Amino acid sequence: MTGQQDVRPSAGGWSRREWLERALLGGVLLAAGCSSDGGEPAAIVASSGSTEPVGTTAPSVTESAGTTAPDDAVDVLVIGAGVSGLAAAGALVAAGRRVRLIEAGDRVGGRVRTNRDLGIAFDEGASWIHGIEGNPITEIAAAAGAPTLEIDGGNVTAYDQGGREWPADQFQAAEDAYDALLERLMEDGRDDAGFQQIVNEVDPTWLQQRLRRFFLSTYLTFDTGDLDQLSSVNYDEGLEFDGPEVIMTDGYDRVAQQLADGLDVRLGERVQRVVADDAGVSVHTDLGVHTAAAVVCTVPLGVLKAAVIQFEPPLPDDQLAAIDAVGFNCVDKFVFVWDDTFWDDSHFLVHTADVPDVFNYYVNVNVLHPGANALMTFAYADAARDLEGRSDDEVTATVLDHLRDMYGPDVPAPTAMRRTAWGRNDRTFGAYSFTAVGTEMEHFDLLAQPHGAVFFAGEHTHRDYFSTVHGAYLSGLRAAGEVLAN
Repeated sequence: MTGQQDVRPSAGGWSRREWLERALLGGVLLAAGCSSDGGEPAAIVASSGSTEPVGTTAPSVTESAGTTAPDDAVDVLVIGAGVSGLAAAGALVAAGRRVRLIEAGDRVGGRVRTNRDLGIAFDEGASWIHGIEGNPITEIAAAAGAPTLEIDGGNVTAYDQGGREWPADQFQAAEDAYDALLERLMEDGRDDAGFQQIVNEVDPTWLQQRLRRFFLSTYLTFDTGDLDQLSSVNYDEGLEFDGPEVIMTDGYDRVAQQLADGLDVRLGERVQRVVADDAGVSVHTDLGVHTAAAVVCTVPLGVLKAAVIQFEPPLPDDQLAAIDAVGFNCVDKFVFVWDDTFWDDSHFLVHTADVPDVFNYYVNVNVLHPGANALMTFAYADAARDLEGRSDDEVTATVLDHLRDMYGPDVPAPTAMRRTAWGRNDRTFGAYSFTAVGTEMEHFDLLAQPHGAVFFAGEHTHRDYFSTVHGAYLSGLRAAGEVLAN
C-alpha cells in the first residue's frame, strides 16, 4: 500500500466561521461574487434504500416547524443543505446575516452522503478530494479532523473477459492510446456531434476493443457523462487542482457536518414554489411558507431539469436554455461484503468485459479499511439507469458474473451489499453535470445568473470546477458574495 493514513492538523485551529472570515478578508468571497439486487438472495442484506439518504445528521440541525413566525425572521433563505448551500449559508452568517437552510432530505450534505450501517464508511456520493493542493475541501476536511488516504491509481490488476490477466505493458499501451485519442479529438470534434460519434469516425475499431473501450468508460464516461451525449468539442473543459487525489476513509459527510455546525437547517421540507415580489421572496414548501429578502437556490441541476420547483416570475429564457443544454450524468455506487477476501491485493481491479460502464472497475475497500473483505464498484450512464430498475438479487447476480469470470466459479455470493440509485432519487435525478452536445461554457455562467433576489449555486454553476465538491463549495461562496453585494 503506497498511501499513508493522513489525519491532517486542524488548519491552525480555525473554526468554520474563522475559515470563512479568512476567505472573505482574503478576497475569495468578494472576488467570486464579482465573477461569474442470480446470486443467493438469502445471504443478501437489504439495500440501503436508493432514494432515502443514510448518514449522520449534524447535531445543530433542527426539524422543520413549518411556517415561519414573525419573530423568527431571517435575511436569507438557502434552498438545499448540500455543500454549496452550506458554504453559502456559512459565509452569510459570518458576514452577520440571519440565514435559514431548507432541506428536503433528513440530513445535511446532499450528494455528499455516507452509509455506515455495514461497519465501514461507504460514501454513496462523493468519495475523493480531487487534487489536494489549494483545494478548499482539503482545509475543511482538516478542520473536521477527517482522515484521508492517498491510494495509488496505478496499482491495478486487470482481467479480460474470460479471466486472462492483462500484462502490464499492454494495459499501459492502451492507456497511452487513450491519451492520444483525447488529443486527436481536440482537432476532430464538431459542435453538432457527440464524442462517441467522432470516435467511430476517426477510429471505427476503437469501441470494438474491450481494453480500449474500458478506458473510455472508466476514465471518461465516469468523470463526464454518456459518450453519445458528451460534447466532442468541450469534453476536456474544466480546471483541476494540483496534488494527489485522496479518499475520505471515515466518510465524506465529515465535511458536510463541519460546514453545518451552528447553522439553522430545517430538514424534511420540500420546496414547491419560489415567489419574488417587491416585498421580498417567499419560499413555499410542503410544510409552510418562509420569507426573506433574498434566496440562494442550490438544488441539483437534475431538479432544475425536472422543473419540480416553480419560480414566479419564471426564469428567463436564456437560463432555461442553459438548464436544458448542460448534461447531467448518472453514476451509481455499490459495495459488496464477503466473509473472506478472494481477490488481488491491489488498490484497484479491472474487468474488461464485453459490456462497458457496469462493474468494470473496483476499489479494494481493504486498502481503506483493513479486514473489511469488501469491494466497491460502479455503474455509469445508461448502465446505471438500467440497474436502478433491477432488484438487489439481480444486481448481485450481475456482479458475480463479473467476479467469477475474473476469479473462477467458486467465488461465493456476498454476505451484504449496499447500492445507490441517484437517477431515481427525486431530490437529485442524477449525479453531476457535464458538457453535453450543445453545451457552451457560457451556459454554466447562465446557470449562476441571479434572477432578481433569487441567487443560484451548485456544482453546475461553476464553469471551471463543475461536477466536483470543491466546485459546489466555491459556487456557494460566490453566491454569498452576490447576496452581500446587493
